[in-house]
Order: sequence, then C-alpha cells, then structure tokens
Amino acid sequence: MVKEVGASFTIVGHSERRADQHETSHDAWAKAAAARRQGLNVILCCGETEAERDADRAERVVQAQIEKSVPDNADGSWFTLAYEPRWAIGTGRTPTLDEIAAIHAIARAKLRMLIGDAAAGVRILYGGSVTGANAALILATPNVDGALVGGASLTAEKFVPIIEAAASL
Repeated sequence: MVKEVGASFTIVGHSERRADQHETSHDAWAKAAAARRQGLNVILCCGETEAERDADRAERVVQAQIEKSVPDNADGSWFTLAYEPRWAIGTGRTPTLDEIAAIHAIARAKLRMLIGDAAAGVRILYGGSVTGANAALILATPNVDGALVGGASLTAEKFVPIIEAAASL
C-alpha cells in the first residue's frame, strides 16, 4: 500500500514504535526485509532510552539493535541507518557532538561487521531535536551523513533554517 501511493522510502524501528508499540529489533528487521522485497528504500532507526544512556549502556544498546535489525543484504543503494536517541526526540535536548560522533562511529563499525564493504555506502543519519540552531554542527560531525528531522519539518519557519544549514556545508 505504501508503494502504491507513490512512496519510495519507509521508516522502520522508529523510537516511538519501539516504545509505544513495543516493536522489537526483530520486528524492525522483518519490516525492513519486507519493505525491500517490495522495492522500497528503508530508513532503520536505532537509539537508546534516557535510562540506558544514564546507565552507560547507549553503545551496547545501539550495537544490539543494529545487529538484530539490519537485513543481511543491506547496502547503501536502498538502506539508511538513523541514530535517534529516544530521550532527545522532541525534547530540545541532544547528545554532545562527541557523543553523536562516538555512536555514529560504532554504528559504522557494526555495519562493516555485518555487511562488509557495503557498509561504506550506507548513510547514517542523526535524529533527535535537530534544529536550525544545531543542524550545521551536527551535520559537520564525523560519520553523520544527514539528519532525520521530525517535528521541526512541520513548519517552514523551523525547517528552512535546517535546510540552509545543510546547504551551507
């Protein structure tokens, strides 16, 4: 149905699905594989809760989600990974740039373990309270290939500064 209405991308494993609908990494994997079979591009989300970050488990949680969610045949022609710490979505809080860089580096390494050379072509996005004020810094962070923008994309007033920040890089 998604493809029939003209969509070419789908998001799976989004933090709100994981939290509110108890979607598991296996569920995200199954949805990603099914979407690909239908010819859709997939954005797979991963990210820790605030409690997991506070317990110094963010890296392990993200690695486990990637390991259990990424389809075996993933490559950058159709697959994108998005790191979105659940505690940052819509809160106005973001991890530090060093924390974002660390998780993205870990995600890239985990992808290399799982899919080999194909990992080099996979875009890794950051999502979680991206704004016009922080977009340029986030997008300039190592291993950040773009942003997954949620609420700030709903109005031109908030979204245009993000687009301008991206265009300036």
